[in-house]
Amino acid sequence: MWWHVLRLTPGWAAGYLLGSTVAAAASVALPAVAARATDGITGDAPGTGYLALLVVLVARGAAELLAAVTREAVLAEATQLRRGQVLRHLFSLSWADLRRRPVGDLVGRLVDDVPQSVGAAIAAVDTAVAVATSCGGLALLFLLDPLLGAVFVVGVLPAWPALRVAVRRIGVAHGEYQRVLGAIAARLTDAVSGGRTIRAAGSAAREMARVLAPLPALDAVGQRIWHGQRVVSWQNELVLTAARVGVLAVAGFEISTGRLSGGDFLAASLYLSLALALPGTVDSLLALARMAASTRRLAEVTSQAPQPVGGPAAALPPGPGAVSFQRVTVRAAGRTVLDNLELTVPPGVALAVVGASGSGKSTLTALLGRLLDPDDGRVLIDGVPVDAVSTTVLRREVAYAFARPALIGDRLGEAIGWGRPSVTAADLTTALEVAGAQTFVRRLPEAADTRLAAVEFSGGELQRLSLARAVAHDARILVLDDATSSLDTVTEAQVTTALTQRLRGRTRLVVAHRAVTAARCDLVAWLDGGRIRALGPHAHLWATDPAYRAVFGRDLSAPAP
Repeated sequence: MWWHVLRLTPGWAAGYLLGSTVAAAASVALPAVAARATDGITGDAPGTGYLALLVVLVARGAAELLAAVTREAVLAEATQLRRGQVLRHLFSLSWADLRRRPVGDLVGRLVDDVPQSVGAAIAAVDTAVAVATSCGGLALLFLLDPLLGAVFVVGVLPAWPALRVAVRRIGVAHGEYQRVLGAIAARLTDAVSGGRTIRAAGSAAREMARVLAPLPALDAVGQRIWHGQRVVSWQNELVLTAARVGVLAVAGFEISTGRLSGGDFLAASLYLSLALALPGTVDSLLALARMAASTRRLAEVTSQAPQPVGGPAAALPPGPGAVSFQRVTVRAAGRTVLDNLELTVPPGVALAVVGASGSGKSTLTALLGRLLDPDDGRVLIDGVPVDAVSTTVLRREVAYAFARPALIGDRLGEAIGWGRPSVTAADLTTALEVAGAQTFVRRLPEAADTRLAAVEFSGGELQRLSLARAVAHDARILVLDDATSSLDTVTEAQVTTALTQRLRGRTRLVVAHRAVTAARCDLVAWLDGGRIRALGPHAHLWATDPAYRAVFGRDLSAPAP
């Protein structure tokens, strides 16, 4: 993690390293200089050493100030930039990988684990400096008087293995604590998104109990963490106090025997403080263990391989939008969704994709724009495999409208043109007309310039705006994944007619659940058992196959002529 921080904020990180290093070096040099100055005062040695003492104190103070200022700058800037990196990585994952993780859990990792992991990098440097300072102080204590060094080692080192075990256990417990906290956040996110259903069912109390069900487990883990910290803290303080008393007692005895001078005693006490720098920072070590647990949690996400961005093709060759699925197989959640599927879509047609729930309709259409990659087989547009085309190009050539769309942007016009900065006012007007959204958009306070935060849209209005966004992209292939499910019958008929008539010549794949929608398309691809069971006009399939009619359940809409 430290290398991430160093790359993100090289200037501030270098200043922090410089300040920490100089402060540590000045701290190690201070005892000897202070001893010389003390002996000069008491007359135990010639020379005063006042100037050297002043220089060391000033250098240490300036270095500590530099380290403190740059440390905060590193934490603030690196956290911001690291969040951006993690967010970009999340968006680079495939749709299948991303939807496996609850939104609340991802938000927790992004909001909480990122600053903790950056803090872990800083804490690791602090620990390294403490180790170097402690080792330097212990070495100089041995040089001053080997007996004092031996007393310190005998007093402190036996407690070190127990401290390591305790820190490791607390780190593991903190990781478990974060996982349980993430589960609560995920449940809360689900509950908020389904708030209308919860309110309508009168199940708020039951849902509250479900969201907070992991709290006892969270409390148990938290109690375990605090109990471990309490035990480690008092045991460590007891050991350090005993070591400090032992070393100073021996040093005092040696002063009485004349082996040490007053300056040597001062140096020994200062070297002792340096030697205790690492074992004396138990709280810092425990915080580092917690931060390391957050870093590991973050790595669970960032270590996921992003979806390949495709080949070097800068554009698809000119073509009418022919689509071909060749022996495509997709597996998910232990089952085969699409099984060796073969399908060729003629260019410029409107193809309805129908089938029972769970038959793989959305999976099939997701393959076209590489929202999902097949486990086997190939998907081609105008003879070019989609994985040979860069993702940026593919997004321009395949436009989607979904059943539950999200509007992204500040203003409505920006949201409709999202992903295509070159969209003009004329393009926007045409797209709204085709999607049947022009009427209600005109009634908004500022029409297409209305801020999204100032208005709330119904489900049907959102779907029509999503259709307008897909149309505005002017892609050669348009995919409507159940994108008219929230429209009333009359509005859906108007929108479907506009999509099939005004966009004639553009290839359209329409995931259809209503017979009337399938009837307005040129062809129907009937998915059953992971394969194409039939391909043909809706009227023919409706008239000749009762099983096809059963796909639509009680929807007995007559086929269009």
